[in-house]
Amino acid sequence: MQRFKFSALAFYFLIISFGFLFSCKPKKFIYKSPPHYNFAQYVPFKLDLAIKEISGIIWDTQKDQFIAHNDEKGQIYFLDRGGGAIIGTPYIFNPSKGDYEDIAMIGQEVYVLISDGTIYKIGIDSTGKRNSSDLGKIGLSGKNDFETLYYDAERKALVMICKNCESDNKQTISAFAYYPDSIGFVTEPLYTLDAAKIKELSPRETSKFQPSAARLHPILKKLFIISSASNQLIIASSTGEVEGVYMLAKKLFPQPEGLTFKSNGEMFIANEGVTNKATLLKFIYTP
Repeated sequence: MQRFKFSALAFYFLIISFGFLFSCKPKKFIYKSPPHYNFAQYVPFKLDLAIKEISGIIWDTQKDQFIAHNDEKGQIYFLDRGGGAIIGTPYIFNPSKGDYEDIAMIGQEVYVLISDGTIYKIGIDSTGKRNSSDLGKIGLSGKNDFETLYYDAERKALVMICKNCESDNKQTISAFAYYPDSIGFVTEPLYTLDAAKIKELSPRETSKFQPSAARLHPILKKLFIISSASNQLIIASSTGEVEGVYMLAKKLFPQPEGLTFKSNGEMFIANEGVTNKATLLKFIYTP
């Protein structure tokens, strides 16, 4: 009789223990998509091995094609609108190796950002021939690292956002402007992103938000910014007020380095090739 009581008691504690273990099992994280998009529905394109280390991509609305560049080579590639295949011969704007981070366009002029804050311009002369020029480097003190460049038509400015700038602290991420038609670089921040707000709105804890690509949405007029390091996408106003933070699943976005939109709102995110070819993912815009 005593043995039965002991066995029943042991069985009771065993059931309680299993219940405790199952109740403590972490819940599966659900990745939410930003408004007007569905990350579960996309069209993938594998890119040529020549741009395995793709670092920036832009949609050329006039030529109906993509323009992209590689991380270490000072040259731009022209990509087919359908599947991202390379068209023609790449244009070499700087024969030297470097750390080329992002690309932007104003009309038919292409601008490429180097990580130290230097901007190159690739233009077309009256004969249709391409030419390039070094526009110089932003005059900030200390060590500065940039990976993001986009064009703000309302401000008529190229905007570059710090990945890591010495003048920033843990609470701020600064953006700086270059005005191509007038004063050039401005060393006072155009706006700052609130790093604490990004952390507060993030669905899960992650590493520091370090911008790797950004574009203004052609329809929503909101700023979309990607951080490859923390696998996050934030949506902010054009003046940097953070409105939403979304996690990017590592399986789908192993290393998101490029971002661009078509005028109809279609979004394209480029992943640098980690173990294989780089990929370009197309997401449909739903009004």
